[in-house]
Amino acid sequence: MRENLLIFVIGAIFIAIIFFACGKKESSKRNFSLAVWAEFLPYEEYEKIYDKLQKLDVELFLAIREGDFPHPSLQKIKYRAWLLLKKEKGYWLSVRNAEDFFKLVKDFLNLYKSEWIALDFEPPYEFATKITENFFESLSEIIPPEEVYINGKAKIEEIVKFSHEKGAKVLCVFPNFVLDDLVQKSENFQKMLGIPVPKDCDEYSFMIYSTIIKGLAEKILKLKIDFPEYIVWDYGKDAFHIFGDKSALSIGLVGKDSFGNEGYKDVEGLIKDISAGLAVGIKKFHIWTVDNMKDENGNWQIEKWLDISYVSPISPPEDSGLKNLREFPLSIAKSKVK
Repeated sequence: MRENLLIFVIGAIFIAIIFFACGKKESSKRNFSLAVWAEFLPYEEYEKIYDKLQKLDVELFLAIREGDFPHPSLQKIKYRAWLLLKKEKGYWLSVRNAEDFFKLVKDFLNLYKSEWIALDFEPPYEFATKITENFFESLSEIIPPEEVYINGKAKIEEIVKFSHEKGAKVLCVFPNFVLDDLVQKSENFQKMLGIPVPKDCDEYSFMIYSTIIKGLAEKILKLKIDFPEYIVWDYGKDAFHIFGDKSALSIGLVGKDSFGNEGYKDVEGLIKDISAGLAVGIKKFHIWTVDNMKDENGNWQIEKWLDISYVSPISPPEDSGLKNLREFPLSIAKSKVK
């Protein structure tokens, strides 16, 4: 009897250990996908960190500019091709440069067999620069003529269709304001900025840079922002409601951008944004930017920022400073677009 009892106890302990170990492993497994935007460094620099990104299961969204290919690095690593024109042609995709962008997409996809391309929808570079310098005075210059908008919109649909015909999926990326259009069932922001949303993208990502939004809201509007992750949750719920599993969020900033905007103080801020997005159903997160994941001596700090496993979905507290912030740009768009 005692022997049977001893065997039973030992067996129960053994099962408990196995169960605990398996449960612990399962709970630490990442419950979302992660990618990083890479824009400013030579391709060879990204080759150096590629193995680390692969080990951490982090996808690379690689900026490929007009005139920068063919290049040997582009055949050595896997990435989503983030295609960009020269700055004098607008850099990002909009109705103003859709014809030139279509040529860029054709040139790339005729040379490389790519699983994904990323289309970054933003106003032309020269206008984006003016916006940061003087927001209100620049708006009248940004709005494209109606004919340009209509023709450019049709050409953008052609770009998506052509990419699919070449076997490439399409990630379409937009500023956060465009989500307000979609919620309101309008095209005010799309027309104002010249960036219409195509119908058949395989994934839709929205730039919800909580650190930048917090900085600008506090600096320009004198708002006090206590929970910047609330803006991720607020926009994220709309993105998921509209696009479901096709929805994604581009979050950040890591480091400091060229306009002087400050990013996360540490990885905890990044994790809070991911947690807020998960709380509304988003499971794809794209971090801006891997270029800044270095220490003061220029050494890569990839693991510091990207070695993230399971994150609990948590709805953040409502932030009074951010709650009504979305109404401000909406009123501007309605007044500027007829």
